[in-house]
Amino acid sequence: MKKKLVSALLIGVMAVSMLAGCGGGDADTGAGSGSGGGAASGTEAGGGASSGGSGAATVTDGADPSTLEPYEIQMAFVGESYPDTDIIEGKINEIIQPKYNTTLNIIPMSWGEFTNKLNLMLSGDEQLDLVPCIGTSNGVTYLNNGQIMDIKGLYQTYAPDVAGVVGEDNVEICTVGGKMYGLPVYKEYSNSAGVMMRKDLLEAAGHSVDEIKSLDDLDQIFADVKAQNPDMIMLAGRQGGTPGFDLITGGYFDGLNDNYGVILPDDKEGKVINYFETEEFKTVMTKMYDWAQAGYISKDCATMTDARQNQVKAGTAFAYFTPLKPGVDLQDSLDTTYEMVYATLSPTWRATGQVAWIGWGIGRNCKYPERVLETFNEFYTNAEIMNYFNWGIEGQHYVFVDEEKGIIGYPDGVDSQNKTYGYNAGYAIPNQKIAYVWENNDPSIWDEYETFNNADPLISTGFIFDNSSVSTEISALNNVFESYRDALGAGAVNPEDVLEDFNSELYNSGLQTVMDEKQKQLDAFLGK
Repeated sequence: MKKKLVSALLIGVMAVSMLAGCGGGDADTGAGSGSGGGAASGTEAGGGASSGGSGAATVTDGADPSTLEPYEIQMAFVGESYPDTDIIEGKINEIIQPKYNTTLNIIPMSWGEFTNKLNLMLSGDEQLDLVPCIGTSNGVTYLNNGQIMDIKGLYQTYAPDVAGVVGEDNVEICTVGGKMYGLPVYKEYSNSAGVMMRKDLLEAAGHSVDEIKSLDDLDQIFADVKAQNPDMIMLAGRQGGTPGFDLITGGYFDGLNDNYGVILPDDKEGKVINYFETEEFKTVMTKMYDWAQAGYISKDCATMTDARQNQVKAGTAFAYFTPLKPGVDLQDSLDTTYEMVYATLSPTWRATGQVAWIGWGIGRNCKYPERVLETFNEFYTNAEIMNYFNWGIEGQHYVFVDEEKGIIGYPDGVDSQNKTYGYNAGYAIPNQKIAYVWENNDPSIWDEYETFNNADPLISTGFIFDNSSVSTEISALNNVFESYRDALGAGAVNPEDVLEDFNSELYNSGLQTVMDEKQKQLDAFLGK
């Protein structure tokens, strides 16, 4: 691979979410992001899916597609908007319209706007059929607010192929209080935190990834790279996704939806603790402070909005923390246009947050939930749809590098700067393993995924916290957390000066109440 991959940015704004779902991306990081504010669990809305759905005729029930009312499925998608999206929709519609008399309208949303935009759409009368529930906290909140439907009584009939793709043990992972808010996708199901770096700068400073086993090992590397690149910051971050929180949420604990009470990876008993008062948290945030004092983290980090990959691409940053998965180095090389390498900084373990990081739900104003589900089921099994959705059209947006092995790349004259379509968002589409593989990935990458996804589970794996009874406390905790999060994670304040106040305000805002409710629900999940 060239050291500067000028033919690449397959997706510009991905992110490490609170649950580290996308493995190398850049979504908002923050305890409680999108949580709280829920109505009592059990609120139903728009179509009553939990009690049998709309009851309209479907192809699955034996109806002739031509006799069904034409229906355009409104599908929100978190990713860039491309000029050729309408063309891709047309190609997908050529497949699904004859089978189901449905068509697809993709509504792209940026990572920075999706939470607010989805909330507005779901709160009003606007039709939104397929809803990407990014993070378990968002999914639970949408469900408890009556903004999306309970699909547990529907998916077995109208989306029967999902279980075979994601696994019988995972298909109902997006379930809380006996209700199911979404269908999971095939992606990485394990957690592991790492640091991603520009290989050329690392080697020019006389270092390699083999030297890095802990945070302390980065001290000398940052010092040497900084000495050669004095105008560059060492760690990229942004508002809501600062380095300190990117790191700890990537693999240091199971945040149990919102991180207000967590489970540590080595816990065999299931004890919910406050991570923000642990020595480990203090050590990590102290390291961020020391690095900020050394000029390794931007003074503007807490207010920046550019994605981490874009900062590296612009030549202003050397590295960033990210969750890991097979092929993440190539993914990020394509995103940044530089060859990237990573070092692992945490154990690897399987967690609910990764499996359920994105669950595709049905909006409350969906007129035909059954027909939407049977159409969406096609996305889990139809490779042609997956390739259109993720990569585009052969010859126009990609070409075969090795057709026999299903390996693709850019056509001549096309690169990340001028491409007109190409999500490279396999982590968010239903079944990326039936789509083509981008060049320089190992053709056996899905075998690597199987190994990665079989990491040991935590004692809490499979559990999703229902926060409906503590929504008031969650809202208050969010306010406290957001007032400290970015300053701590960007190293802008000395932890010695603020941690006591931070934790005191959390407890005064109901942290213990939330932790007690989590413990109660987790104990019930564990059969205690």
